[in-house]
Amino acid sequence: MADEKADKEQEPQGGSEESPVLPAEELIPTEEEAAESGVEVLQEELALLEGQLHDMRDRYLRALADLDNMRKRARREMREAQRQAAAGVLLDVLHIVDNFERALGTAGAPGHPSAETKAIYEGIALIYRQLVDMLWKRGVKPIPAVGERFDPTQHEAVTQMAAGPGQEEGIVALEVEKGYTYGDEVLRPSKVGVTVHRAQKG
Repeated sequence: MADEKADKEQEPQGGSEESPVLPAEELIPTEEEAAESGVEVLQEELALLEGQLHDMRDRYLRALADLDNMRKRARREMREAQRQAAAGVLLDVLHIVDNFERALGTAGAPGHPSAETKAIYEGIALIYRQLVDMLWKRGVKPIPAVGERFDPTQHEAVTQMAAGPGQEEGIVALEVEKGYTYGDEVLRPSKVGVTVHRAQKG
């Protein structure tokens, strides 16, 4: 009886074999496996950083382009505002020039002016020339009119005139008010009379 009890105590319980236990060396990755795993992680991180860098570079270039466009637009708007302000002042000055020309035309009428009248005329003419020179230096120049072909971008037809024998139609024959350009733009169109062929009465 004692021997049977001892045999039973030595028999494994549960009737199943135990799972084999792996050696500790097989659970720890080798240096080569660890290195390969580290390289893969670094490559993934590098790819992520490259993508972020590319995105940031695109954003930077777009922001730089937007800033450049804003600067150009601001400069254009500033130049346009300055041009419009200057054009307003120059138009007022041109009215003074018109008055000088009328005064000179009246004072220079045929006759025998006195010495005093002649001195006044010469003084007005001097101021007029100075004013015209000042406008010229600032880019204000008269528009050619009489004898030129009518140009609707520079001339404003205010009257029609009968074309003479052999004279073409559409030629400026009279300048009612002198026009001027400011730089490349028309500051004030010339008011003119243009030749037309009148129909013959039968």
